[in-house]
Amino acid sequence: ADYNQALRINPNNALAYGNRGNARAELGDKQGGIADLQKAADLFRQQGNTANYQKVLELIRKLQQ
Repeated sequence: ADYNQALRINPNNALAYGNRGNARAELGDKQGGIADLQKAADLFRQQGNTANYQKVLELIRKLQQ
C-alpha cells in the first residue's frame, strides 16, 4: 500500500516500482513483480542510473528462471 501511495504521488519513482516489484514477487505474484521491475528498469535507464538499471535487470533475469 505504501508503494502504491508513493507511485500515486510520483509515477516516475523508479525505486518505488522496484520495491513494489520485489514485494509482489515475494508474495507470489511473479508476473506482477516482473512488470513492476521492468518499469523500474525503464525509469532508471531514462534517468541515467546505470547501476540500478543493471541491478534490476539481474533481478528480472532471476525471476524469469
